[in-house]
Amino acid sequence: MKSWSAPDVPVLPGRGPQLRLYDSADRQVRPVAAGTTATMYVCGITPYDATHLGHAATYLTFDLVNRVWRDAGHDVHYVQNITDVDDPLFERAQRDGIGWRELGDRETELFREDMAALRVLPPRDYVAATEAIAEVVEVVEKLLASGAAYVVDDAEYPDVYFHAGATAQFGYESGFDRDTMLALFAERGGDPERAGKRDPLDALLWRVERPGEPSWPSPFGPGGRAGTWSARRSR
Repeated sequence: MKSWSAPDVPVLPGRGPQLRLYDSADRQVRPVAAGTTATMYVCGITPYDATHLGHAATYLTFDLVNRVWRDAGHDVHYVQNITDVDDPLFERAQRDGIGWRELGDRETELFREDMAALRVLPPRDYVAATEAIAEVVEVVEKLLASGAAYVVDDAEYPDVYFHAGATAQFGYESGFDRDTMLALFAERGGDPERAGKRDPLDALLWRVERPGEPSWPSPFGPGGRAGTWSARRSR
């Protein structure tokens, strides 16, 4: 997927200071060991509505990180996704009586225009979720084979979940206790009450087809699509 046009960036003499960021895992400000090429992934929008000030704040913040790295002499490999297949998109498209792809294309173009107007540096790779289905399927296959993922016990909708207990480091970055994680998970699109899960914090990787939803074939069961955020980001 194409991103947006890059603004002119003046070249200044000398090198800027190394970037230092707050590490939420150990609660310290520390230098970012970027290497010659700094890598940055920023979660993109779900294009079901117009860009708002929260989007502007997010992408201007990471644009500053990008520019500080460049000023310090790093090449920056910046990747951003577009979640162009998800429940809010389907719901808004149905409400407005248009196709979900048409809605997604329209709002993605508006987002591009807004980012260009804000002079945000574009990502090197701008990837739509629908462009990465094959890679998502590959990741889910590997997680199933390793035992880190499982098929939920549901005969009608045997979705695939990542098991939070598969890693001893689960939650270390936030430092939240379990009750806080459960509350935030429910608030931000998770499904802790889903029957058949091994742990309420397990995250959806592959959602099998529901009536009226788009789907793609998979080798591990019914056709479907990437689960909300988790699998799309893991790629």
